[in-house]
Amino acid sequence: MSKSCIKIQRVMSPFIDSMVTAVEAETVHAHVSTCDPCRRQLQTLISMRSLLTRMDKPAVPVDLILESRVRLSHERNKNLLVKLETRFNNILKPLAIPVIFGISLTTLCFGILLAALASNTTAMAQSSVEEQPVFALYKPVRTTDPTMARFASSDRQTWDEPLMIETGVDEDGRVTEYRIISGPENPEVNRWIREVLSLAQFTPATAFGKPIGSKIILSFVAVRS
Repeated sequence: MSKSCIKIQRVMSPFIDSMVTAVEAETVHAHVSTCDPCRRQLQTLISMRSLLTRMDKPAVPVDLILESRVRLSHERNKNLLVKLETRFNNILKPLAIPVIFGISLTTLCFGILLAALASNTTAMAQSSVEEQPVFALYKPVRTTDPTMARFASSDRQTWDEPLMIETGVDEDGRVTEYRIISGPENPEVNRWIREVLSLAQFTPATAFGKPIGSKIILSFVAVRS
């Protein structure tokens, strides 16, 4: 094999993917027009590429989707805790001691001042203070109508014992993890749970109007006609 053949064969793959310059493309065309081995190799690579593009892509298993979500959620939470700890050690920790000392001293002064005035203001405070209503700032996670319809239409369960699971739901309403609290626990049950929860969509819990991760208890009871 000549040096020119070796040089041409190195750029055959980029040539097929249209990732070579105009000069390189012209060089390949000129070489394969006079070199039969290189021309046959180039035709073989083109045929293999055409065959691969016509192959159907395999469907992603449902189990893999749920398992990937669980792992991504764990890694995201782990990375967040590491970042917060590093930021505290590098920035906040050197400032924490003087700030805490200042706050403690200020609190002590206010405590002494308030204690001196407490005897004269107790009666007025009791008559003027009114109990303020406490509004709910947290809303729990809720199921959506499509998810309830999916649960109801799933008729693959073959067990008679009630099944109760604790499900983790992230701030996007997606399932991140689950745990069987009571009921049957076997490969068939776990497979059914993963299949149902992989496409489930919930309305996430909110705190101060912002979506947050939370958990919900789901109970399934088989109904036989």
